[in-house]
Amino acid sequence: MKRLVSVSLVVLCSSFACAQQPPAAADGSADVVARYGDQVISAGELDEMVYTKLIALRQQEYDIKRQQLEQTVFERLVEQAASAEGLTAEQYIQEEVNSKLAQPSDEDIQKVLDQYRSRLNPDEEKARQQVVAYLQQQQQTQVTTALKDRLFNEANVQFMLEPIRFEAQVTDAHPTRGGGAGAPVTIIEYTDFQCPFCGRVQPTLDAVLEQYDGSVRHVFKQLPLPMHAQARLGAQAALCAGDQGQFWEMHDWLFANKNSINRDALAAQAATLGLEVDEFNGCIDAEKYSGLIDEDMQEANSFGITGTPGFLINGRVLRGAVPLEQFQAVINEELRAAGVEVPSAENEAADES
Repeated sequence: MKRLVSVSLVVLCSSFACAQQPPAAADGSADVVARYGDQVISAGELDEMVYTKLIALRQQEYDIKRQQLEQTVFERLVEQAASAEGLTAEQYIQEEVNSKLAQPSDEDIQKVLDQYRSRLNPDEEKARQQVVAYLQQQQQTQVTTALKDRLFNEANVQFMLEPIRFEAQVTDAHPTRGGGAGAPVTIIEYTDFQCPFCGRVQPTLDAVLEQYDGSVRHVFKQLPLPMHAQARLGAQAALCAGDQGQFWEMHDWLFANKNSINRDALAAQAATLGLEVDEFNGCIDAEKYSGLIDEDMQEANSFGITGTPGFLINGRVLRGAVPLEQFQAVINEELRAAGVEVPSAENEAADES
């Protein structure tokens, strides 16, 4: 753990303008930041204690700057486009966004009502109003985003603000799928088989691999959380199934049966998958992959990833079961930076039809 933290602290200082440290005194007092009795706390100890919090602040700082950059560029491009058409910016937005918004259909409203009824106002009419407002906001966001993408593409917008990146280790022991080691984009997933949000994001990852066929490599790492009693057992089971070429099959079963993970159920599933059950059980009993799981957890924590799911996309942190669009935004940037053509989801859909 100390090795991972020390390596990451180098990254921390390389991303900030670190002040030059004064030379240490002969007694090492320059490194001391607190004394109590005959004990001291060193600057190095303090760095380790606050490291995760500083990582979160660094990410927050980048996100704020990036969001402001995008918003400023968008507003200026809107002003230019509006001026070219003899309109004000407000008139241009009315024409390009507001006029294209439609009233949500009864079918869409009912679908959301059925899905989220327990979280909505108990009054039926007020619940319906909540859903309508949500769908209208969602539609407005989609239309505005489409306009922004079009204006950015026409203006060949480039952002030179360098994102925060971390370097993770990928070994032969880590399950991978999609593109090979030379793929221009690598997504590293840190996850927990009993985490509902981790299960929820799996279809999104499948969609990513389908859209970016061969250009994205997906690396799976383990981050079982203490609150999920059987998550570590699930992690061991998946890796042990991987010894017999069935990691992803066990991966799918674990997410689909997150509340039923136990030794008997795992052995039964191993048999269903055609595994050699005694070998599978022996692998779990020996805790063959305990060390690898610990390394994955320590690495994730050293990057400030303490909850699940967490992702690194070419070293850039993405937290939570975010929608496909957020994955696409980062992946597309990385592909463009590598000089790789960005595949169009719309064109792929047209090709399939």
